[in-house]
Amino acid sequence: MLSSTLIIVFLLPFVVSDLSINTYDYTVILEGHALEGWSYELKNIHKLNCLLECSKNQSDCLSVNYNQKDRVCQINKQILEKSSVENNIIQTFEFCYIERKEKRMRDCGGILQHIPSADSGEYVIQPGDGGPEFTVYCDMREDGGWMVIQRRQDGSVDFYRNWTEYKEGFGNVNSEFWLGNEQINRLTSDGHFELLVEMTDHLNVMKNARYSHFCVGTEEFNYTLTISGYTGTAGDSMAFHNGQQFTTYDRDNDKRGSRNCAEQFKGAWWYYSCYHSNLNGLYLTPGTHNNTGINWEKTFDRGLKTTVMMVKRAP
Repeated sequence: MLSSTLIIVFLLPFVVSDLSINTYDYTVILEGHALEGWSYELKNIHKLNCLLECSKNQSDCLSVNYNQKDRVCQINKQILEKSSVENNIIQTFEFCYIERKEKRMRDCGGILQHIPSADSGEYVIQPGDGGPEFTVYCDMREDGGWMVIQRRQDGSVDFYRNWTEYKEGFGNVNSEFWLGNEQINRLTSDGHFELLVEMTDHLNVMKNARYSHFCVGTEEFNYTLTISGYTGTAGDSMAFHNGQQFTTYDRDNDKRGSRNCAEQFKGAWWYYSCYHSNLNGLYLTPGTHNNTGINWEKTFDRGLKTTVMMVKRAP
């Protein structure tokens, strides 16, 4: 049985080196035992810094052994529950085996707060609605924690797709893709989010648009867009679409009347009648002037070369 002192220590959140560690993420399994085959050892280190080391190296640390008397921390790539290590336990006085619970972050900002050195790339998150986890691309730039919801870069992915495909998402998060209206709704319903759009045309002119409030509603309301608070260099080409429902070529929710904007302009979007922006249009070759292309009317009068749409929790 664990001592009451040890239980109290591991049920409190602590701040170590300006990083918050919530020790609910860990469970003390054994007292006076340790796992063999640890990866590396740190000496003269506090117990909480031992946990911090494990948190910062999630790919290399599934558990730790800690000797409080000698202030020794051993980092393990294994956990007790795996059959290959079930009997891999040694008796070592004052060592505790601590299993790290599997815990998904709600968004990329949470990952960055937990692991400040995290690189940009593919991560699995789980918004706070309790629904299934999914993969996102996290942009961990200086003001990072951005979750990319759309990317166009080379025309390798067809964006002229139906309602179900836009609902579920398509493409690859490391190249061209649409995250999926269901996922975008789940993300932006979990608090207050902002949107950043970065665009480059075929002359390599770069512009951006940032919105302090961005939210996409549920399918019941056809993924209605709520957007406001523009700043940036590209001009505000999204205000026209505020309050509008999402339209695809097979689901007409725009205000155009008998004509379907998505069918006419070859791209699903939050059309009104029809657009000031359409970032899901056709990927056109350089020099092609066509209103079916990827467009942002306030600045660009020609098809865009690259676009990235990304969201993060607002401060």
